[in-house]
Amino acid sequence: EYSANALQIDMFVADADDIEALTTMASRTRVVLNTAGPFSKYGTNVVSACATTGADYVDITGEMHWAGEMRSKFGPVAAKSGARIISFCGFDSIPSDLAVYAAVRSLREVKAKKKEDGTTSPQIVQAKCWHSCFGGANGGTIDTAVNTIPVNLQHMLVDDNTGELRPVPFFMNDPFELILPSKKTEPSLNAWRYSAALAEWKNQSLTLDSELNRFGCTVSAKIVHASAVALKYYSPSQEKDGGNAKESFTYWERFLPAGLDLTCYLNIFSIIPALTYSFALAAITVTLKMPVIGQKLLDYVLPPGAGTPDWINEMGYSDVYCEVLSVSDDKSKGLVDRGTCRLMFEGDPGNLCTAQCVSEAALTLVHGRNDLPPNSEDGFGTPAQLLGDALLSRLLKSRVRKVSMETKVIENDRRLKWERIGGAVAMVGAVGLAISRFWG
Repeated sequence: EYSANALQIDMFVADADDIEALTTMASRTRVVLNTAGPFSKYGTNVVSACATTGADYVDITGEMHWAGEMRSKFGPVAAKSGARIISFCGFDSIPSDLAVYAAVRSLREVKAKKKEDGTTSPQIVQAKCWHSCFGGANGGTIDTAVNTIPVNLQHMLVDDNTGELRPVPFFMNDPFELILPSKKTEPSLNAWRYSAALAEWKNQSLTLDSELNRFGCTVSAKIVHASAVALKYYSPSQEKDGGNAKESFTYWERFLPAGLDLTCYLNIFSIIPALTYSFALAAITVTLKMPVIGQKLLDYVLPPGAGTPDWINEMGYSDVYCEVLSVSDDKSKGLVDRGTCRLMFEGDPGNLCTAQCVSEAALTLVHGRNDLPPNSEDGFGTPAQLLGDALLSRLLKSRVRKVSMETKVIENDRRLKWERIGGAVAMVGAVGLAISRFWG
């Protein structure tokens, strides 16, 4: 328990361009929590200072290109100082990363109890998260998304080393953009890399059901894949054909505009709010991307620094349901073992939820050091990799705003949910019947 009178907070002012002042600041603390974005403009010197002095670092960036550059540039420095550099600690990333982590952990715990030696971990071949939430958007977040995320078409389409066209174009960046740089060129990752890239493209598609692509799923996919490599959800070296494995880990992420429970209740009719939301989001995106007009509108409605009203912050919530699949021990029947996790947060996702996630991440590094997993080779990593159970425990014990989690394991289950396929077919039939009657 802390009282206002007992807290004494030191103030230290350091310009983002003043590396000497930032290094002095980092040397005086154990953890730096950075919320000043866009991080590609204001965050590089802060990361450099922490990597040099050994201070741990967390931030709320969603700029995967910048985070990848930071790891390549400052990884050797952080490895020497012992710093832990953990980006993506906001709502964009932590719910997905930790939900997959918790589902994998639950599945592995159940499988380990049934194996006499307890040494074989199941190969996770797929993870999928369904998000539902309510909240507002901040001006700084929108400005970053619209103006500071680069799109390098040549890198997406052409291999930087060979100059040849990629078998599957990258969506924005390499699916393994955030993994340990020395591992990126391992041949065993090639087949996995392109199956992951294909899944990322499919994540953007509109399906004939209640699911939509989630704003931010591009970032979450890179983070979950980085966790999958670091924590060995799937190890391609275990397959007989090495880098040409037929089944490799892929990550899917979808958004349910009607919410998880209401979507299940509405069944196929939940496509109505899904399509409404999709068209509205498309219209807003096109408007904001219009030359001159889009930027002027953005500056007027949501300029950088503009926040969300308190009533939206308090009414907001985030609800994430995750399923991970591994091939069942009884492979002849094509069954799978399924681990699930439902992770729920209270408060506006982009504000209260993000503040809670990044604050607990920083406090985990301060108060939970004895419970932390091992550091990575270069000090950089994902929240699941470098905070893991210690962060989950702090979130679930939080008395600021309630965070709840439910996990479950289902063994020898059908891989395809035929009732969902039946619902999609029924919807296609209904649309076809309506068109035929209209034209008839």
